Amino acid sequence: MITDFPASPLPEPDPGEIDTELAALGGHPIIPKTLRRTLFPLITKEDVFTMLLAQRKPAERVVNDFAEAYRRYVGADAALPTASGTASLHLALIGAGVEPGDEVIVPAFTFIATAQAVVAAHAVPVFVDIDPRTYCMDPAAAAAAVTPRTRAIMPVHVHGLPADIPALRALADRHGLALVEDASHAHSARIGDAVAGSLGATAGQSLMADKNFPLGGEGGIAFFATETALRRATDFLRRYGIDYEMSWIAAAFGASQLARLPYYDAIRARNARLLSESLSRTGLFRPPYVPPGHVHAYNMYRLTLVPEAIGLGDMPRHAVKEAVRELLIAEGVPAREWQNTPVACHLPFRHRTGFGNGYPFSLNPAAARDYRPEDFPATLHMLETTLTLCRELRSPVEYERVLRYADAFHKVARRPDAIRKIAAAGEYRRPWEKAARLG
Repeated sequence: MITDFPASPLPEPDPGEIDTELAALGGHPIIPKTLRRTLFPLITKEDVFTMLLAQRKPAERVVNDFAEAYRRYVGADAALPTASGTASLHLALIGAGVEPGDEVIVPAFTFIATAQAVVAAHAVPVFVDIDPRTYCMDPAAAAAAVTPRTRAIMPVHVHGLPADIPALRALADRHGLALVEDASHAHSARIGDAVAGSLGATAGQSLMADKNFPLGGEGGIAFFATETALRRATDFLRRYGIDYEMSWIAAAFGASQLARLPYYDAIRARNARLLSESLSRTGLFRPPYVPPGHVHAYNMYRLTLVPEAIGLGDMPRHAVKEAVRELLIAEGVPAREWQNTPVACHLPFRHRTGFGNGYPFSLNPAAARDYRPEDFPATLHMLETTLTLCRELRSPVEYERVLRYADAFHKVARRPDAIRKIAAAGEYRRPWEKAARLG
């Protein structure tokens, strides 16, 4: 039988390994190649039994029971389960009253589905820069983008850190706009006691298999603060005969995973805390910034490089990042970029073909802009100076693995000479000068 079960446990970290030769230069890696794979989600007998027993119930009941349980967990007033995260974002926009030709303000740094959902709603995405510390939408940039045709502001809780909802809500209230959350990374994330998904007028959230809260395959859920918003979404589906229904199999798997979500959250928070405390002592690496009162869900963990802290301030930032990434990967840490260009510069928003003949961009030509990467300086700086761990802090990631990740960061940070040599020798392009990637 083919199995994903690990062949052996990771050994406990040895402090002496930090001072050994870098793996990229012939030394032994912090994490051996045969022990690098991490698995998620946990699949237990409860998951299997829940899916088997769900076959005795009507499919609609299985889905509705799951959606109601998760709605209560989030604290939203109403919920609508969907087949995907993009579908949930589309319905959140419809529920918020977005109509053809309207403008929706979105961040330049997010997954492309955020902006695609706006186009699906026949509206025009207006891209703005991010806050340089949180990497979420900059409220000041959003304020500058408001026009008479703006209908909604759509912040993204990037990587699981809630956006500055108080500032964005004040902006939305001042102009009579809807605040629509993209909470696709933010399962269990909070501001105070309020959970992401319940912070705006409406919200969309992905529940696909690689998220912190995974369903079986694809899935999503839209949340609504009022019955009026929910009715707009359901009437839209009925009027146009659109099938966005969640699979009962996905819902059944999600029902048992929901009971485990607090455990996942606790392990992830512990792992992030351990890694952040360690990174803060490296000099080269800075952990994610979390504003007071915010609870980060760590769907991804984005760390910032500070080259000048180890004497590399004269080197091109992007070259230092690429050199560090190569050294970390050799040590067994799966560091990556996750996005390499502002979303506004992806082909669908450069060509603006839309549904054909430029629709819906043709409904509002003033909002259909020719964006350049330079329009988003905070996004570009982030792309040049950060790396991401995407799935490496989740349960069942072992305690020993997190400690070894931390040791690998220390090992690399102690070798500015090696970083300098690799950065100088490589012919590295800036991230946005390469072909745009989805993730």
